[in-house]
Amino acid sequence: MLVRPFNPATDMARVIELYQTCFAEPPWHERFNAGELEDEFREMLAWPDSIFLVMESDKVVMAGAIGFHVCRKRDVCERIPDGDRNSFYVAELFVDPTTRQHGVCRKMNEALLRIAWRFGFRRASVRTSEAQGIIQHLFVDGMHFRIVNRQDVVSAKWIDGKECQVPDRRVLMVGEIPIYDTIDQLNDSSSVGSL
Repeated sequence: MLVRPFNPATDMARVIELYQTCFAEPPWHERFNAGELEDEFREMLAWPDSIFLVMESDKVVMAGAIGFHVCRKRDVCERIPDGDRNSFYVAELFVDPTTRQHGVCRKMNEALLRIAWRFGFRRASVRTSEAQGIIQHLFVDGMHFRIVNRQDVVSAKWIDGKECQVPDRRVLMVGEIPIYDTIDQLNDSSSVGSL
């Protein structure tokens, strides 16, 4: 498995497809327009503090991770402690459903945070649905982040072929970015390409 920077020229179509697939699943049930996603991804790539990674296996992209300064997400920045408003925001982690439960999300997160550390970030923040226990487990149990706030939102979700406005509760977590000594910490079968 190779973790490397996202290349919009070669990866865009696959990353959009993967993102749409992952967020169509529970608890999200969301639909995204491919053109709007491409515009959003290109905008994020232009930010000097953004990190956009993919993981590939046998030259097929199987996961993506995106992060940037938390204050680019104003509604998150306003709800976390003042001391964390200069943190790195883990905006997106998405993994092909056929390759889950093999540590891919953890490896992507480690790579993302390792680069954030090199960018000068020492703390990180993340928001997820309260129903998304695996992400809470990764950050709270695995990395000792703490839940600092909750946010009630209403989201457009596609359920039984109909768009519905559905209430959702989000959790906001913050914590220290671990110090990753070497690239080898991902594991022997992974590498970080040109990072």
